[in-house]
Amino acid sequence: MMIKKIGISVASLAILTSVSVFDAYGAGSKRMLEVSEQSANVVVNGQRVEGESFLYNGVTYVPARAIGEALGQEVDWDNNTQSVFVGQKMSDQQGYRGTKTPYPFKETSYTKAPSGYEPIFINYIGRHGSRHLSSSKYDKTLFELLDIAEKDGQITNLGKELKKEIGNLMKVEKDHYGLLSTTGGEELKGIGARVGQNFKELFTSDKKVIAQATFKDRTPQSRDQFIDGLKESLGDNKVDILASAFEEGKDPYLRPYDLATKYNEYVEDGDWVKLYEDYVTQSTGTRYAKEVLLQFFSDDFYQRLNAGEFELKDEKGKVKLSNPTEAASNLYELYIISSNIKGEGDFEFGRYFTANQLKWYESIDNINDFYEKGPSLTSTDLPQNIIAPLVKELIVSTDQSIQQKDTAGIFRFAHAETIIPLSSFLDIAGANVSIDKPQDVTQNWNGSVISPMGANIQWILYSNGKDVLVKMLRNEEEIAFPIETKAYPYYKWEDVKTYYENKLQKVGVSLDSSLEDNIELLQEKF
Repeated sequence: MMIKKIGISVASLAILTSVSVFDAYGAGSKRMLEVSEQSANVVVNGQRVEGESFLYNGVTYVPARAIGEALGQEVDWDNNTQSVFVGQKMSDQQGYRGTKTPYPFKETSYTKAPSGYEPIFINYIGRHGSRHLSSSKYDKTLFELLDIAEKDGQITNLGKELKKEIGNLMKVEKDHYGLLSTTGGEELKGIGARVGQNFKELFTSDKKVIAQATFKDRTPQSRDQFIDGLKESLGDNKVDILASAFEEGKDPYLRPYDLATKYNEYVEDGDWVKLYEDYVTQSTGTRYAKEVLLQFFSDDFYQRLNAGEFELKDEKGKVKLSNPTEAASNLYELYIISSNIKGEGDFEFGRYFTANQLKWYESIDNINDFYEKGPSLTSTDLPQNIIAPLVKELIVSTDQSIQQKDTAGIFRFAHAETIIPLSSFLDIAGANVSIDKPQDVTQNWNGSVISPMGANIQWILYSNGKDVLVKMLRNEEEIAFPIETKAYPYYKWEDVKTYYENKLQKVGVSLDSSLEDNIELLQEKF
């Protein structure tokens, strides 16, 4: 094996002796390495660390275990991933996966409603569950790059391992691109089951349930899994469920971004684009990309990639890999989606990154989502304003349910591109503050909290027969509306309605506007 420095440590080197030849083990192989004695004093917190060091290829190596233990940390070698861990290993919960984080459900207890109030209606907006890769792009282009390197004799052994792993991923993804994964199905079924368990008294035979989805397959799949969980939790309670999906190109509520002309121009060439590109290509980004890629390629091949020799395209013919930044980013995309497909295969793309690198790439994803879909720059409200027709629909459908008393709940299943601007427009804390400096985004906005896989926002309506209260859940946890209340987390429905109606009026969306009106508004104004 090649000895590789990982942070402060040396991978898989055990106790070293002061002789010129020793045995090194790793990756299931044994190799004789000639080294030179090298005395190095290592001091941690003022204390000298005991442990022999040596010189190899001009680099002084010191024992990882001695340093880790001097720091009071456990040191562990993972032979499966060929990794040295100092301190706690990275878990799925701290995996730096941004908006691709699997649904983070936590058991919680709810605040009891004020005396005399009972639930009467649920208005739900949710993202689809964990999914497969959306299309053949990150895997395809990276596999092709590795294949070129191998044919040119400029690939490392680790590069060959990566190529094999991506090949296995592509076999799993074949015929499954864009679809809900096993994990995603379980997530949505669980959410539906808990809705039924927590609000069982709502679902009676005299009330219907409306379940809507976008045209993309993963959202009807999410809708149906949710319904299955709901039905199972209700047992003998029979309920009339009306399931439907919007037609492509005619959905101003769950996919307004398909229709919003000015918004799509903003996505392609808004002021945020150069800010983002400058941030991504700063020295940290280029250094991390090089560190990641030199695990797989020779330096000569890296230089060819850096010089723009390759333009590798996705299945639709769009260039998705033409430089080191994109190559490393594509590998990160494979890493974050691997947690969504645990039921289909156990992939270890995380072993190719350090924790700091993963943190960096997550920050890049967060910054992109923030500017493209979220609060964005202080100079524009366009990304959040396109969701105004959906907010109008939430208010109107809630009012209708209160008056007609014939609907237990409306459940809508959409995408991150829906949940992120909705969270911003609703002025949910942590989701609505515009920021002009990319480096400040990740300190104030967290995609894994705002829009993980399966993310949902629920308005639960309560009544005492006269007055109506509402509370809001995000990912099944109680959160605040941006107005005052004396009975948190319960708010007067009329106060909530008035707050959002005022916001809608400012952007030109009327409560009595039709679906056709909203389509036209998006096309002409947004």
